[in-house]
Amino acid sequence: MNVQLLNKKEAIFESTLKLINEHGFHGTPMSQIAAHANVATGTIYHYFNSKDELILELFKYCREKTNEHIFNFNEDLSYKEKFFYIWNRLVDYYLAHKETFWFIEQFYSSPYYELIKQKKSTYYGVDKMHLFFEEGIKSGIIRNVSFYTLISIYIGSATSHVKMVTYGFCKMHVKGREDLIEIIWNGVKNQ
Repeated sequence: MNVQLLNKKEAIFESTLKLINEHGFHGTPMSQIAAHANVATGTIYHYFNSKDELILELFKYCREKTNEHIFNFNEDLSYKEKFFYIWNRLVDYYLAHKETFWFIEQFYSSPYYELIKQKKSTYYGVDKMHLFFEEGIKSGIIRNVSFYTLISIYIGSATSHVKMVTYGFCKMHVKGREDLIEIIWNGVKNQ
């Protein structure tokens, strides 16, 4: 795919992301996305067969961008350092890319999520997180609990923290974040 086509597709994604955050899934017609992205409506249909397909691909795009950011670490880090690094990078990314955060949150609460679940058991980075936790369990560094327990406490606390900061319930203090991830670590590490 050439750069001009890639830029059009990315413009469509970014416009869709912005408009869905402002108007919701159903309040964002393809014509509005096209106008905002400065492309013809037919151009959108060149890339995506339907609005549903566009939204599913936007989810994939958002997850890939997020994962590029959070899994970009030095392999020489200890497991604990990676554990802290990934969590902090996720929080940083979501705070810097609030439209992505709110889109993903909205996506998980929508029928679109059911479409993703039906397609495959692992998707867009879940496998990376699964492998990361497996590494910690197999090496005896973290407790042998289910993936869903680990992801709930790890990602759940990160998204909850992002919401607290975004809603203005708390200020983003380095000490508070350090305390939070330390508490999570102490709860999952092998004693």
